[in-house]
Amino acid sequence: GIGAGFYVNATEEPYKTHYQMYSYVTEELPELLEKEFKIGMFGLRAITGHSMGGHGALTIALKNPASWVSVSAFAPICNPTRVPWGDKAFKAYLGSVEAGEAHDATCLLLARGGPIPEYDDILIDQG
Repeated sequence: GIGAGFYVNATEEPYKTHYQMYSYVTEELPELLEKEFKIGMFGLRAITGHSMGGHGALTIALKNPASWVSVSAFAPICNPTRVPWGDKAFKAYLGSVEAGEAHDATCLLLARGGPIPEYDDILIDQG
């Protein structure tokens, strides 16, 4: 790779042809794990990650709460639409920072405006 990933389906060149990480993590990978290893069958899927991957786990779980029974994030990045490196990445992958708000856990939580009843707990460890 040549840049940081945000588990997005890129819409801008040169990334849009091959950088479809959101679809990979939410569709292709779970299907492969179920088929080949019998992992995640019967809707028992969990998602977790560290750093940028932790943030990605949060955004994916918040956008698709019916797909995951558990979500954990270890030292996730936070609010990437508000920092220079997030600005750079979202403009490159999606064309604008505003488009990146759909992939920013802070923005997703603010837009939700209330509790997340699909999850009893979400583990976020910053230690």
